[in-house]
Amino acid sequence: MRIEDEIHQKEFTDDYRRLLVNLLFTNNWVNQQVMPFFKRLGLTLQQHNVLAILRGQHPEPVCFGDIQNRMVDRNSNVTRLIDKLIEKGFATRDICQANRRMIEVRLTEKGMKKLQEVDDRFPELLEHFHNLSQEEALLVSNKLDKLRG
Repeated sequence: MRIEDEIHQKEFTDDYRRLLVNLLFTNNWVNQQVMPFFKRLGLTLQQHNVLAILRGQHPEPVCFGDIQNRMVDRNSNVTRLIDKLIEKGFATRDICQANRRMIEVRLTEKGMKKLQEVDDRFPELLEHFHNLSQEEALLVSNKLDKLRG
């Protein structure tokens, strides 16, 4: 459905304003699909993002700063997120022996199992995006990359 129809607006002043409104509206739509998916699995999107970062380095640890730099939502409170993941048994936190000012975070076996559970159920989330062909999905993704410059 066209953005004009979704928000009951006849037209936009220009195509860039239409794009901005469309991106904001679509971001909210995506969040409405993603947030309940992760909630059913006992995670938030940001917690899953941290777990995925840890899995990418597993079995090596990842320091707080690297986690922050690699997150999709860089405004997240990494300390709070990691505290929650530790509380759930999905991660551990240790002081780096080589540099005592650094904190290392590792994925636990329980965290790995939680990620596998998410991976197993991920196709049901992606069904929401199958309005697009794979070629269209790649095109949109590439255009978003270009937009961010």
